[in-house]
Order: sequence, then C-alpha cells, then structure tokens
Amino acid sequence: MQLEVFKEKYQALQSSLEVDFLKKPDAVKALVQRRSDEIDSLLCDIWRGFEVSNQLCLAAVGGYGRRELHLYSDIDLLILIPSGSHNVHQENLSKFLTFLWDVGLEVGHATRDITDCVANIHDLSVATNLLESRILIGKESLFLRMKVVIKSNDWSSRSFFVGKQKEQHERHLNYSNTAYNLEPNLKESPGGLRDIQTVAWVAKWYFDVDLLSDLVEKEYLTQGEYDLLIEAQSFLWKVRFALHIIAQRREDRVAFQYQRKVASVLGYEEGDSIAVEQFMRDYYQTATKVARLNDILLQLFEESVLHVQHLNARFVISHGYIYMTDSKVFAKQPSAFIEIFLLVAKHNYVSGISADTLRQMQKDIDLIGENYYKKRQNNRLFIELLQQKQGVNKALKLMNRYGVLERYIPAFGKITGLMQYDLFHAYTVDQHTLFVIRNLRRFFIGEFAQEFALCSEIATDIVKPELLFLAGLFHDIAKGRGGDHATLGAKDAQDFLKHHSLKAKDVALVSSLVEQHLLMTQVAQKQDLDDFDVIEQFAKTVKSVEFLEFLYLLTVADIRATKEDLWNSWKDSLLKKLFYKTKEHLQKTPKAPSITAQVKVVKQALAKAVIQQGYDRQKADVMLDTLPKDYFLRYQVDDILWHLQCLTRQSGKAIKVLSRLSEHNVVDIFVHSEDSKGLFFKLVSIIEKLGLDIVDAKILTSKDNKTYNTISVLQDEILEHTNINKVIEEELTQLVQSGADVKQMSDKYAHYHFDHKMEITFSHNDTWNLTEVEVNVIDKQGLLSNIAYIFYQLDFHLVNARISTMGERVEDVFFISNADNKPLSKLEQQTLSQYLQEKL
Repeated sequence: MQLEVFKEKYQALQSSLEVDFLKKPDAVKALVQRRSDEIDSLLCDIWRGFEVSNQLCLAAVGGYGRRELHLYSDIDLLILIPSGSHNVHQENLSKFLTFLWDVGLEVGHATRDITDCVANIHDLSVATNLLESRILIGKESLFLRMKVVIKSNDWSSRSFFVGKQKEQHERHLNYSNTAYNLEPNLKESPGGLRDIQTVAWVAKWYFDVDLLSDLVEKEYLTQGEYDLLIEAQSFLWKVRFALHIIAQRREDRVAFQYQRKVASVLGYEEGDSIAVEQFMRDYYQTATKVARLNDILLQLFEESVLHVQHLNARFVISHGYIYMTDSKVFAKQPSAFIEIFLLVAKHNYVSGISADTLRQMQKDIDLIGENYYKKRQNNRLFIELLQQKQGVNKALKLMNRYGVLERYIPAFGKITGLMQYDLFHAYTVDQHTLFVIRNLRRFFIGEFAQEFALCSEIATDIVKPELLFLAGLFHDIAKGRGGDHATLGAKDAQDFLKHHSLKAKDVALVSSLVEQHLLMTQVAQKQDLDDFDVIEQFAKTVKSVEFLEFLYLLTVADIRATKEDLWNSWKDSLLKKLFYKTKEHLQKTPKAPSITAQVKVVKQALAKAVIQQGYDRQKADVMLDTLPKDYFLRYQVDDILWHLQCLTRQSGKAIKVLSRLSEHNVVDIFVHSEDSKGLFFKLVSIIEKLGLDIVDAKILTSKDNKTYNTISVLQDEILEHTNINKVIEEELTQLVQSGADVKQMSDKYAHYHFDHKMEITFSHNDTWNLTEVEVNVIDKQGLLSNIAYIFYQLDFHLVNARISTMGERVEDVFFISNADNKPLSKLEQQTLSQYLQEKL
C-alpha cells in the first residue's frame, strides 16, 4: 500500500472539486455526489489493499450514506463484523483506519457486530445513522441482516417520529427558535438542512423508502413541495460548499467573517442593495420556506380526526390543530386568510394550523392581492386580532411564518428576512419587530407584572392596546430603503391605517409613535435630564401624557428586542427618570427656575441636612464655599452629603476615593484630589483596565483647584472581589506622581467585516454655555481614556459626559470648553475632529 499515491489522489480530488465549484456553483449536487462516489472508490481500493476478511463489510452511514459529502464533510463509516469477533479483526482494522487518517480523510467510525447494533439501536442517533446506511464493500448478507434488525426493533413509526420531533424542538431552542439570527447555522438552525433531513428521516422510516422523490409517489409530498425542498436544499448546499472552501475546513455557521466572501463566490453583485444583504435575504427566505414545509409535513404524522371542535362553517379544531372544512375555503372567502389567525389567537391552546390547511393556504396565497388590506372585512378581522386578550404574539408569528403578514401589510414584505447590518441588532428586521410585539404583549399579562412594574402599571390603563401593537409593527418597517426610516414608516402607517376605520386621532397617534420611536432613547441617553430646558423641549414634542405612556412602552420593548445584553439597569433608570419628569411637567406645566433660585433651594436643604447628620457646619461651609454654582445644579443633596462623608473620613489623603450603589442601580465612584492636567484620562484608564463599563461622568473643579469627579459604572462581578476604592487611590497616586501616557486601544469586538464610519457632531449647549460633542464609533478597549487624552492634549476642559453603548458601538456625548472656559471655535472644532479621526 503506497500512502503517497492515495494522498495525492485525495488531494487532487479535493482541489478538483474546489475549482469546479468556483466555476459553477449551481453544479453543487453533482459535486457533492461526485465526492461521495470518488471516496467510495478510494475506500474500496484501500479495503482491498489491506486484504480485510470477506466475512466483514464496510458501510457508509449518515450524510455519506445519503451520498451527500461536501468538501470537508466527515466520512462516517460502519464496519460490520461477525458476532463476537472484535479481537480477531481489531489489529487489521486499526491499521486500516490509521491509513485512512494518514491519507487525510476525516473519518468517523464504529465497529459493531449484529449484537452491538441491537444493543445500541435504542439511541435515536444510531437508529437514524443505520437507517441511511449503504454497503460499500464486503459481505452483503451481513449488511442485509443488520438492515432487518433496524426495522424489527422497538422504534415504531410513532415513537421514531416523537423522538425526532423532540430532537428538532431541542435543536431549535439552541438557536432561540428562530432562523433569523444574524450568524445562522445552516445545518442546525430552524429552516436549515437538518429540518429537511428530519422530514426525510420520518417519512423514510414510515414508508420504508430511500429517496425523497419516492415520497411524491407515496403522496406524502406533492410535486411542488418536493421541488421546493430540492430547490432549498440546493441553495443551502451551495452556501455550505462555499463556506468549506473559504474556511478550508468543515464549517456550517454563516458567520459575519464569511458572509461577504460567500456572497461573492455565489455571484451576488452590488446593486440597489449591497451583495451581502441580497445573499442573506435569500438565505432567510429559503430558511422560512423550509420551516413552513417542515411544519406541514411533520404534522401529517400527528393529525387525528378525534376530538373535533367546530368553530364555524369554515374551520374546526382537531387534535390541537385548526382544519379547514372545505379545500376551497380561501378561494370562496379570502378573508379566511386573516380569520384563521384570529381563531389561533382566540383559541390559544391550539398547537397550530393543520398540514392540509397550510398546504391549501400556500397554494391560494396569491389571492392576497395589493388591495387586500383595504377590504372592510379583512381589516376588521385584523384589528380584532390585535384586540385579543391572548394569543396576539403567537398569531402574528404564524402570520409571518406562513407568508400572510407580508402580503397583508405590503411594506412588511420589504423587511422580511432583511438583515440590519449594524452591531446592535441581533435579528433580522421582521423578527426584531415580532420580538417587540412579544415584549409589548407581556406588559398586558398579569403573570409578568413584576418583570417591568412601571410598564405593566401603565398598560393597565391603556384602553386601546391595538394602537400600541400597530406602532410596534410599523416602527422599523421602512428600514433598508434609504432616508429616515422613522419618517418613512410613519407615512406607511398612515397610508395603511386609513383603510381600517380607525378614528383620525388614533391613526395620528400610531403614525407619531412610529415617527418618534427613537426620540426617548436619544434624549434619555444623551442629554442632561436635570436640565429644565431638556425636559420642557421633550414635553413639547410628546404633547400629552397619553403619548408619553405609549412612547415609553414602545421604547422599552424596542430596546429589549434588539440584543440580549443591550438592556441594563442604567438605561432602565434613565428612561424612568425622563418619563416621570416629563409626566410631571405635562401635568403641572412649571416655569423655568432661575439658576440662583435652584442653587438657593439646594443650599437651604443642605444646611439643615448637615446639622441633622452631625457634620461640622463650619468645615462643611468652608468646603462648599469653594464650589461653583454648577456643583449645586448637578448634584442632589444626598450626593453632596456623600461627598462630605468622603472628605471627612479621608481628610488626610491627597487622593480620596469613595464608591456606592446609586439609586440608578449603577456604582458611583467619587474621586477628590488636587487638580492636575490629564487627571481625568488617567482616572478613566484605570477604570477601563479593570474591565468596568463607564456610563456617566461628572467632572468639576472647585475655586481652590480641587477636583470633584464622579464616574458611574455598571455593576460587575469584578466589584465583588476588588477593593475598587483602594485600587483607584493607589494607581491614580502613582500615575499622578510619575506621569503617564495613554494606552494603545485594542479592538473589543472582532467584527472587522463590518464597515464603521466614525460620526462626530458639534452643537452648542445653551444652559451651560459649552460645546456638545457627540462621537459615534465602534467600541474599543481604552476608547474613553483615549478621547479624554485628546481633550488633554488640546487643553480642552471636559465638564460632563454621557456614555452610551449600543451593542458593539458607542454613542458618547461630551460637554467641553476651551482653555479660556468658552465654547470651542470653528477652528478648534475642526482640530478636535481631525485628532479624533486620526487617533481613534
């Protein structure tokens, strides 16, 4: 046996397959089968070369058994041996397998006799593998005995189906039960290759056939369904083969780093939308079709005529599924396309819609034309669906899954499977939208009342929840078209809802919610909520408490539907603060207080508190007299008392540090010291090095050149086993004494395949007479300290900062002045912009 000869043969095969695929990706089926056939030949030659006993046989199992071998797919083998002969053949078979690995073949194998097969057949994966086995070489009678053993075991068609159904359910849960993750697994995700294989496995077990095409003859598959499965399989195969070439190994995850290259290999070109978006949209649409058909075909094994519940002349419930009573129900009464989902919502205990009914729905779906949503009966049923006390989210998810939602709301079709090519949405636009509806629905369900108490409290007083759900459906509906999606979406909502017999004010409410759905987030995370003018301007925009309540619920639901780690206690507290302050403003319409009056109120309250808590009044006055008016505007009485506590306890230290859990559920770190140039960036670099996420910063210098800096960070496990006060005090002392340079930034997230343009905007803050700088950029380790270092280099004074992380992107707002404590000039703004662009 000449190892090098076989290695060269195998390498030549792999190279040839790669070249042929790149020339013609549509030939993927032939290439997959060709690799299988060529490896059949290679294995048989090697088997003969080792002169393995003719009492054994070699069989292909799993994907190899189906003759489906992609470029780097594992080669799964079963070696069948006579009963009780393991020791006899062990040495020779070990040499045979070692030779295969030396050739370069990725082999998975099992050596079994018939007794072993019987002992392991209870394992569903073993049963499935053996189901698809085929003999390559050796004793055929032994192989046929094994096949008989498979079918004569304890796996009935019912138990095999239930096992596969459970297996699929658990697999789908691993992928959040959605095909629309931005880095889907084309094999294991819902709508992937495993879903096609599951259909085939169940049907093959029941009908005892080998090929999918045989299922058409058995009338289990229609010709159209078979064609759809083959088309979907071909597309997924092309993607998989391309992934193998790009990764140069077995790879099933359509990760960001591969998506652009796969799109290029498969011939997608830049057009109205970028090539990668076209490719991913085709992927999601293919996965949706597979998921639909998987639902239909698996239900055919589960349906029963028992326990029929008549709903009306058109539909019944049987064995947990809704059935049509007449195959022409959709043709005779097209409103049934909406009515059936209304029934799903009303009877929330049903498992879904029956396979035959889904089949008919797909056949007749073109009856839903562009004017369908304008018909009175159709839109009446749709609004009634949204008004249900239960099942709304489930019904809308099924409407989307079976292609009815995108046809009923024409604009929704444009976002179905649309990838949001940013770093803070984890789902496609349509799936994100449905998650928003799910979140909104939970506010109205008693069992979730403690999850978001304020949201649930507001929801109890909302008379027309359907208006909120409509706003949720339309809030991102104009994504991907260019232009302001909120403005375009508001127009879409108006055009759609004017045909739904809603009152004009209700249509206006929904349209305005869509147009303003980002406003509350932007104000809460980027502006000073203690600034009267900020609250007044926001109140003027929202106009009413009703609109404010709707907007608050939509905002919370929207943020929580983007990405699991995007919502945190800081965002929660900011939104609540904005909500309560604005509500009070709308109800009382207060006048703007003068700065002098505000400072006076704080100082009077403080004077009483100082005496009550036993502080030395004289020492306190000495400290407070050194502080500018800004200090009393930016800190509450409790904060000032906390500062006094720090200064009193640590009076002998040059650098004083104290931390506490704030009312906003973040950790405030207060640092007091002699001011020195670059102090802030040094402080921030220490906090960043600890791995803490900064969300807010207040920077203030007293008349006697003392700093009063408060940095707010998110709670973290690090704080539980780190003496944060001591670490900051020691390291900051060392940096101040020795001087320090800023650390090199490192990428926090490895998303190089995304395009990220830094956005820098300048504006004037009238309240503080400062320049407001907003920096939007991808997050990096050390980003904030580098920005602070740039301010230090240019001799700009940082007064306040709002740090907002949106997924892997930050949107930070800084309030700064120049060396003369004045707003930045145009030239200074240009210089700062240039520094930021060059160094970040």
